[in-house]
Amino acid sequence: MIRVLIVDDDKLARRGLASLMHWETYGMAVVGEAQNGKNALQFIQEHSVDLVFVDIDMPEMNGIEFMEKCRKIRPDIQFVVLSFFENFSYVQTTLRLGGLDYISKTSMELDNGDTILQRIVEKFEQCIGKTVPPGEMEEELVEICKECRTQYWFFNDAAFERLKELMQEAKPKVSNVRRMEMMIVKYISALERMLELPESTVPLFSDIEEMVEWLTVYREKIYKKVSGLSSGNDAEMILKAIFYMKEHLAENLSTSIVAEHVGCSRSYFCTIFKKFSGPSFGDFLQQIRIERAKELLRTTSDSVTEVAFSSGYNNIYYFNRIFQKAENCSPWSFGRTTNGAERRVKRIS
Repeated sequence: MIRVLIVDDDKLARRGLASLMHWETYGMAVVGEAQNGKNALQFIQEHSVDLVFVDIDMPEMNGIEFMEKCRKIRPDIQFVVLSFFENFSYVQTTLRLGGLDYISKTSMELDNGDTILQRIVEKFEQCIGKTVPPGEMEEELVEICKECRTQYWFFNDAAFERLKELMQEAKPKVSNVRRMEMMIVKYISALERMLELPESTVPLFSDIEEMVEWLTVYREKIYKKVSGLSSGNDAEMILKAIFYMKEHLAENLSTSIVAEHVGCSRSYFCTIFKKFSGPSFGDFLQQIRIERAKELLRTTSDSVTEVAFSSGYNNIYYFNRIFQKAENCSPWSFGRTTNGAERRVKRIS
């Protein structure tokens, strides 16, 4: 049974909504009413509530303020927003805060109540992971959701590149932007709880490209913030390790050296590193070294040998073999193709 709280400063509106809808038919029950956000917050701390129908325009604490505060103490609660406002910015804000649906009071009388409840139940079940209605989410969004859920995108550059590509390939329609926006709010909140960081304000995005740019900047900002912490949990420890590895790629790096830097035993470090980043320490190190080499080949006039040394490879033969395996071309061919310039290659006899 889905337990519903109705929040509206209009008593007649509350009673009308509670009595006119066929709640039981859709596995729902109204467990309470509140006349403003302040009273609603008190109610949810004292009673079990799954779903809140909330008006935006209320005295003392409006609907948006209530949703923001509610998310901090009961992130599991879902919202359906009721309002006379037709402004799309309100729709964006409520979706960003986890709103399942936005229903205009002016058009509510014209809609079939059963249709509204059916739609809300489907969205509610989808949100909590019980079911995914056929056709409700496009395949491209399902893949994005899978990438976000693992959290690898935050720790692993290659995983982040995959996520960005999936987002940029999605159809640039408003519904996709809103759905991805809700995913970002959900998984950023989970990430910050894991890292024990203050909650960030996720902006309202006008398009997918703006969303990708924000995620890129956000990720870099958190990396730098966590790298300066003296101590922390496992997730913070792995972020500090990754930051250290990127700063010292040209040096001799091993699990023992990096584990000592973050104050952790080698065996435990190896275990939690794979848990958060996806690949093993060795595979991850290889991955970021190749990415560094590609960046240098694209942006500098360094020789392939110099690029190899700067990326942490002291053996040019080994570097060529690893690069060929990763990119299906030699470092020299990659550099020539990406910036159109002949490269100086030191011959090894």
